[in-house]
Amino acid sequence: MPVVAELLRSGPHATAPLVSVVISTKNHAALLPDTIHAVLAQDIVEPIELIVVDNASTDATASVMRRALQWAPRPTTYVRLHRDLGAAGGRNAGIAFAHGAFIAFTDSDCTPSAGWLRNVIRAFADPQVGIVQGRTVPARTQTPLFEHHIETREIDGHFSTSNVVYRRQALDGRRFDPACWYWEDTDLGWRVRRSGWKSAFAADAIVAHAVIPLSPLRWMLWPRHYANWPAKAARYPEFRRHLFLRTWVSPLHLLFDLALLGLVLARWRPASLVLAAPYAVAFARTRGLRGRFPPAKLGAYLAADVVSFCSLLAGSIRYRSLVL
Repeated sequence: MPVVAELLRSGPHATAPLVSVVISTKNHAALLPDTIHAVLAQDIVEPIELIVVDNASTDATASVMRRALQWAPRPTTYVRLHRDLGAAGGRNAGIAFAHGAFIAFTDSDCTPSAGWLRNVIRAFADPQVGIVQGRTVPARTQTPLFEHHIETREIDGHFSTSNVVYRRQALDGRRFDPACWYWEDTDLGWRVRRSGWKSAFAADAIVAHAVIPLSPLRWMLWPRHYANWPAKAARYPEFRRHLFLRTWVSPLHLLFDLALLGLVLARWRPASLVLAAPYAVAFARTRGLRGRFPPAKLGAYLAADVVSFCSLLAGSIRYRSLVL
C-alpha cells in the first residue's frame, strides 16, 4: 500500500458496489469537476463507487475533491498520495481501495456519457469476457492544429485507461507495471488476455476526451511517445495484429517511409522520387492546410512525421522489434 497523505470519504459505504470507478489525477483541478459530475451522474441502477487518487497535485485538486465529497450522491473516496507515483502507481492505489466486482478506469481529462457504465457492463454478459474497451471520442468536433486527445473507435490493442473496465476476477491480483511508462495500460490488458480472458468493445459506452492545447514545439515532439510501440510488439507479438501490415503504425506511416526511401535513392536514381508521390497525395487529403499560414502548417506536419519516424526507429533498435 502506498504512503497516503490524506484519505477522505463521502460517507458510509453501506452496499457493496457493482462497479468501482478509479481515476488517477495530477494537477487537473480545472478539468476534474466535469469528470466527477459525469461519473456520479451515471444512469446505472446498480450501486457504484468513485475513487479519485491524487498523485501529489500542487494545484487546487484537494479543494475540488473536498467540495465534491460534500455533495456526492454516491460513495466517493479521495486518496491523496504522499508523492507522485505516476499513472500506474496512482491506478494501483485506486485498485487497493476498490470494492466493486468490476473496476472501471477513466481519466481526469475525460467526461463519460450518462450511459457509460450501464452499456459497458452489458458487454460483460459473456462470462469469459474479462476486459471491455469503450469508445473514446474528442470532446469537440472542431479541433485546433496543436492539440492532444485520445480517440478509440474499435479494439486497438492499447486498452487505454481513458475508457476501459476490468472484471475483478480477471485482474486476479495483476496491477499496472510502472516500468512500462506510457504503455502500462497496454501491458496490463495483454497480460489479462494471455491469462485466457476475452476482450470486447462497447461502442455505446462513450467517453469524451478533452482536447488539450499544446504549444507548437510540444505538438511536434509529441510523436516521441511512439518509441514505446516496438516495446509493445516485442513483449506481446499479438499486438502486431493491430498494426498496418503487422509493421506500421498506420498506412500514412508506411507512405512516409516510402517517401523517405525515395528521397535517399534519388541521389543515384532521380526516378526514385516517384516513391514520394503516394505520401504527398495522402498528406494533402488528410492534413488540413487551409486557412492561415499553410507553409507553417506544412513544416509542422513534416517535423512531426520526422520525429515519429526517428522515435519508432530508435525504439525498434532498442527493443529489437521493428515497428515503423
